Amino acid sequence: MARSVEQIEHDIASLSAADRQRVLKHLLAELDLRDEPEAPKDEIEAEWIAEAERRAEALENGTVETVPFEDVMRRARQRLNRDR
Repeated sequence: MARSVEQIEHDIASLSAADRQRVLKHLLAELDLRDEPEAPKDEIEAEWIAEAERRAEALENGTVETVPFEDVMRRARQRLNRDR
């Protein structure tokens, strides 16, 4: 008999951080395999490098500002609590 999503979520919440990360990596890999054709790793790495360079440049030239970690976490918690 299949377990409910709520049961699975409960089980995941009881895992260690390392095990939750392992489950997350597995789920993301499953989604990637089902949703999109596999891109070459070199292409993906090149895209991430280009994105990192764009972000670094935006920080250096002042077109974006950093947000303190505490503010990011406060906003994330507010959103999570609002969406429940």
